[in-house]
Amino acid sequence: MKIIDFHTHPFKTDDQNTCFYKNTITSDDFINDIISSGICHICGSVIERVSSFEDIHRLNMTALELRDKWKGFYTSGIHIHPHYVKKSIEELYYMHDRGVKLIGELVPYYNGWESYYDKNMHEIYNIISELGFVVSIHTQNDESIVKALENFPDIIFVGAHPRDKEDYNNHISRLKKYDNYYMDLSGTGLFRYGMVKNTIRECGSSKIIFGTDYPICNPKMYIEAVIFEKIKEKDIENIMYKNASDLLDIIL
Repeated sequence: MKIIDFHTHPFKTDDQNTCFYKNTITSDDFINDIISSGICHICGSVIERVSSFEDIHRLNMTALELRDKWKGFYTSGIHIHPHYVKKSIEELYYMHDRGVKLIGELVPYYNGWESYYDKNMHEIYNIISELGFVVSIHTQNDESIVKALENFPDIIFVGAHPRDKEDYNNHISRLKKYDNYYMDLSGTGLFRYGMVKNTIRECGSSKIIFGTDYPICNPKMYIEAVIFEKIKEKDIENIMYKNASDLLDIIL
């Protein structure tokens, strides 16, 4: 079965290792575990707490380095920051010229900013729209997400972490209302049996994307969780690889 994991956080150093139990995994283990799980391709950004845009650029360059190391296996996600508008815009052009198509996962609380929609983000989104990036976001502050979706309909936003009840229902509402909103299954939520089947019933499978949040979460558990819900083969294909492949032009 073809599988694209849309939501991972590869790393080179211990500071970038998002596993809760850091001493259990090395950077070499990361890629070996992914391959042994049956995943064919991964996407996502290198995460670390930052104090300057130099830190952000360093993380982005690490992502490019890993992309070159894992040729054809990794679609690198990059970071921007609304406190550094000019530098973020320069970074977008720089990375676009190097074939990057994915921004994020953006994790505002981790990197010292809050809203997905403010004056500074507005300026950055204009360039994101112009260059055609897909934006992966850590779902928080639903009001700012909705504003971004409504004001930038040409940008595809992929919201991570279905979670439970109210958060999940907010995902469903956005999936139904906004053509430019997708949901990835990473993080909490998938452990609730029937969540995938219910989302398909409510919204179809064309905007559900498989993701794990590895190395925070166990990738094999997420694969089995989707399959065990006994959904149609076409829906499995959409979720496990086709939707992500279409968004990011990934050839398996």
